[in-house]
Amino acid sequence: MKFAIYGVNFYNKGAELMLYAAKQQIQQWNQNNILCANLEIGSFKQRKEVGINHLTWIAPRTSIRHKKAPFINFIAGLFPKPIRKYYDITLESEVDIILDASGFAFSDQWGHAKTETMAKRCIRWKKQGKKIILLPQAFGPFTNGRIKSAFIEILNNSDIVFARDEISYEYINNLSVPINNVKIAPDFTNLLQGIEPEYINNLSGKPCIIPNQRMLDKTSSQVSDTYISFLVSSLEHLLAKGFEPFILIHESNDYELGMHLQAQVSKPVSVIKEDNPLYLKGILGKCYLVIGSRFHGLISSLSQGTPCLGTGWSHKYQMLFKNYNCTDLLIDVADDINQNLSKLDLMIQEPTRGKIIQAVQEGGRHQKALSKQMWSEVQNLLEVGKNK
Repeated sequence: MKFAIYGVNFYNKGAELMLYAAKQQIQQWNQNNILCANLEIGSFKQRKEVGINHLTWIAPRTSIRHKKAPFINFIAGLFPKPIRKYYDITLESEVDIILDASGFAFSDQWGHAKTETMAKRCIRWKKQGKKIILLPQAFGPFTNGRIKSAFIEILNNSDIVFARDEISYEYINNLSVPINNVKIAPDFTNLLQGIEPEYINNLSGKPCIIPNQRMLDKTSSQVSDTYISFLVSSLEHLLAKGFEPFILIHESNDYELGMHLQAQVSKPVSVIKEDNPLYLKGILGKCYLVIGSRFHGLISSLSQGTPCLGTGWSHKYQMLFKNYNCTDLLIDVADDINQNLSKLDLMIQEPTRGKIIQAVQEGGRHQKALSKQMWSEVQNLLEVGKNK
């Protein structure tokens, strides 16, 4: 079967992790299953390196290359099937199943464009007889009329929709439309195994800071004004205790912020920029602790039992820390700095450190079981992987 995945990219490492995780799962069902991504997602080289096909359909109204879209779509259809197969090219007409892994896109917080674009696509895909699955992601709120109407259209045309948390589910439930096709399931990258890079020994056992530019542009002024000072204070606190913390860039847009933090600290602190998301996950599994603001950086840490002090800008962070039994470790950076640093100390001092790790590991086992259950539901819906 041929699957097309949407909502992923190669610049946000969380989105790229979801791409790897989806590919891993559908090929576990049947190694002949094919995953493809359209030409707007990465380059030919990037798609080839991951091992996915090139979906040659481009949306005329949404693509930055919209003027060339009709020509590209027409030319692709002229290639004989053997040639398309040789070059790993897939036509949209050949796709059986749509997977959306947007993570967090359909909400008032992102404006109406993403939701309305997806609604139009779902209408077209449904007419083509494709199965449409929204993999676990955060949704809502939907107070904007245009966004609400568009999302209802998405619901009506999707075969199954997985809300990543209870709050997202309630936002959908409050739309007052039938939601028999909506279920709750956690982020599915927790099943993906990380890879330790060759330089892992330089980072193993050290505290890690994962900054997020969104904490400056998606939060209140009270939070954004104190975010950098909180991270600097945390770094200084760790340095004073004899640790060698480092800054890990989990998305390219955060690099300047990471360099700014490095310049603010009294002692040398390394800034690690790793492009391979599997290496990033491998690193986070070996850290002593993580102070993070990137959602998938936190998942990659918590799912491997690494204790985390978290900050966030949406409800998805609250639910994540609840799922991993450590709600007290999600902090408000605008709170008293000594209060926040005392929570950091809980992850350093015994016996609290051991208790936190045990609770996180228990949560991780449960979340992985739920992810496996989610994929099982998808498999049953699609009836794939049975080698018919």
